[in-house]
Amino acid sequence: MNDNLKQAYVRLDLPETVTREELNKRFDLLLKRRRALSTDEEIAAYEADFRAYKLILDTWDEQEIQQAEDERLAKYGRFSGTASKWETFMRLYKTHVILGIIGVLVLIFGGKALYDNYQHRQYLASLPPVDATIMFIGNFGAKDTSGKTDELEKAIVAAYPEWKRVEANIVYLPRTGEGSDTLDMNHMQKAVVELAANRPDILILDEATVDWIGGQTGFQNLEPITADGKLAADDTRMKWGVNEETGKNELFGVDILKSPFISAMPIDYNAKSIIISVLGESNKDKLMAFVKHIAEEPAVK
Repeated sequence: MNDNLKQAYVRLDLPETVTREELNKRFDLLLKRRRALSTDEEIAAYEADFRAYKLILDTWDEQEIQQAEDERLAKYGRFSGTASKWETFMRLYKTHVILGIIGVLVLIFGGKALYDNYQHRQYLASLPPVDATIMFIGNFGAKDTSGKTDELEKAIVAAYPEWKRVEANIVYLPRTGEGSDTLDMNHMQKAVVELAANRPDILILDEATVDWIGGQTGFQNLEPITADGKLAADDTRMKWGVNEETGKNELFGVDILKSPFISAMPIDYNAKSIIISVLGESNKDKLMAFVKHIAEEPAVK
């Protein structure tokens, strides 16, 4: 075991015999503490703990891969070492051949690729600016099996013509079993990375994801959308929660499960409620106007 890995166990006060289940539970607790951090020292300690967990998990993954490789080669018995070297040689040989072919193709088609790249950059420059980035997190899936979100983005703009361009993505966060409210740990870790890396303006979540994230974690107060009286503050669709930083009861989301907006989206979902919240701090009025528009639409029967 290298020194960095040993230091990771020491930092987290974990025995080297800790199980993956125990480590996942501790990691989940760490993620939940993130919203309570306020000082630079607390945030720095949190990030150091996060890196320690990641180092241990990555090391375990590498060990599992090596174990699987050893088990695969076990069928060769005492010749397993020879078989491994032969496979390595063949991989290297094939790699050189492939690289050679790629080199030829680059020489032949390099000019076209450069031109296509230039054309693509010109196309992107001609597009209107992005009005908002929207992230769906939960038991959602795109109907486009290719995984692309072009149709989803077009549907959002069609439902709200005030915007000309949006960027949307779906972070699949399934439950551990049919009828369960417990989320899959591996997908939760990926969702945390996606949130941190992309920081969307608007979040659209199912009920289990809202419970996990915890109500007021970085969400903007949507109370202004009820100011003109068209939306009642006590409407059952309104999701209120106590902001742990201010201690105030704030409107952090709206249930849009039965809205025409959700019905028009090319997505599959299995949810009892779908909550829309504003995460972005810039252009809050613009983002809230979008939420207000969706919330005021007559419910789909």
